[in-house]
Amino acid sequence: MRVLGLLIGVACALVSSAQDALRPTRNNGLWVSVGTKMDAPMFLHELIGKEAYKRLDLAAEAGYRTGDELADGGQVFLDGSARYKLADWINVGVEQRVAFRNGARNRHRSGMRISMKKEFDRLELDYRFSYQHNYRPFGERREVLRNRFGATYNVPDFKYDPQFTVEFFTWAGFQGMRYTGIRYQVGTDVKIKKDQELGVSIIHDRDTQVSWPGQQWILSLAYTFDMR
Repeated sequence: MRVLGLLIGVACALVSSAQDALRPTRNNGLWVSVGTKMDAPMFLHELIGKEAYKRLDLAAEAGYRTGDELADGGQVFLDGSARYKLADWINVGVEQRVAFRNGARNRHRSGMRISMKKEFDRLELDYRFSYQHNYRPFGERREVLRNRFGATYNVPDFKYDPQFTVEFFTWAGFQGMRYTGIRYQVGTDVKIKKDQELGVSIIHDRDTQVSWPGQQWILSLAYTFDMR
């Protein structure tokens, strides 16, 4: 009986150790960025026509993101994008990003997106689909599809309208379509001046269907200057 009890104890310890190894890692992070929105260059006015020119916007962003922990070096990124308004409720765009990573290979990505939004009284609902091509070796996550759903509520007599988004990540790779992550975000925009605002939000990232999945809580601070 003692031997049986010893064997059961060892088995329980091994199972517990295995569960600890498979338990998702939980980390904290900080994302900060400075961005601007601007009109397209004036030479395009004559090239594409007045109406098309009015529908075209450009944006640029520079930011820093920590790694898995606040003390990690993380990455610095530069982002440029263009957006064309098809109608009041829908627009399409392209994006290019380069990320300079601490102690790892730098990364580049190109993307296309389509965004839609609709207001219902004080509630605004939005949806964004993004396709991203990441310039990585074969077998890594090169083609990524992102579906983001959001809601913003205009609270009467209150300056900070709450915003909530949830985004699903799908890897379109050699193993087919794989759902690999989800991102929750809740926050608000703080109006500094008429053409300046600070986005403050809490983000929760979760990996799915991958080995050693991770979870991360992130504080995001995004300053934007609108030059249009």
